[in-house]
Amino acid sequence: MGGHHHHGHNHNQDNQRNILLAFFLNFGFSIIEFIGGYLTNSVAIYSDALHDLGDSIALLFAYFAEKLSLRKPDKKFTFGYRRFSVLAALVNGIILLVGSTFIISEAIKRFQNPEPIMAEGVILLAILGLAVNGFAAFRMSKNSGLNSRMLMFHLLEDILGWCAVLVVSIVLLFKPWYILDSILSVIIALIIINGVVKNLFEVSKILMQAFPSSFNREEVLRDLLQFENVQDIHFIQGWSVDESHYSLSLHVKVSADMQMRNVDSLRVKIEAYLREKHVLYSTIQFEGEDCATR
Repeated sequence: MGGHHHHGHNHNQDNQRNILLAFFLNFGFSIIEFIGGYLTNSVAIYSDALHDLGDSIALLFAYFAEKLSLRKPDKKFTFGYRRFSVLAALVNGIILLVGSTFIISEAIKRFQNPEPIMAEGVILLAILGLAVNGFAAFRMSKNSGLNSRMLMFHLLEDILGWCAVLVVSIVLLFKPWYILDSILSVIIALIIINGVVKNLFEVSKILMQAFPSSFNREEVLRDLLQFENVQDIHFIQGWSVDESHYSLSLHVKVSADMQMRNVDSLRVKIEAYLREKHVLYSTIQFEGEDCATR
């Protein structure tokens, strides 16, 4: 169990480092974009600079949430701080939805009034944008968890956006079809919204304490019934602490004349088994065979 905890701690630190790197890349590049937007007279670049600045805030929030989630339980948060990574995923999802809605509204405005841009400068910015966000996405792909998945949507949105900008700006070198930029912006925003809504649904299930869908209740029940002296298991309740750790309570029926030391020994075995299934907190209530079940 100690080895698993150490591995999890290192994994979380890797998550933090990758998020912090993505923050510095995004923040630095958003400043370049503001300058580039001014030089190329591109509204698309300005709006992406604003979007990247929003991404940077989301990444910084996610970094501190990941760091906080490592703290041990205390009197204030008796189940620990792991839910802060789920909270970060919620905030990042909302930021993405707002950002995507903003992009769609800007694109609709440009449908009516397309503006000419300096295509050569935009091509250079698009190539730089793809390189920066591609590297950040590569590092973030090594992370796991809802929070990091939500951040990957931020970076995916940027990569798709820069691909669209690159294609459009190359076309604009030859044809003044400025409406293409708006069409691609809307398509990308809708793809991102679809992915974010799915992740927000997972986040809401955790916050509403739904029984974790990734926890195999039938398999655990089958295995526990094989334990010596276990006659029946019922009244199973569970919820997710975060996206990969659980809390579980269950009633275990044993023989009415079973000695206390044997009950304690059985409890230790069940808890050890449940820890292997990523159950951080387990509450086991033992009942004699004559006890009325709930």
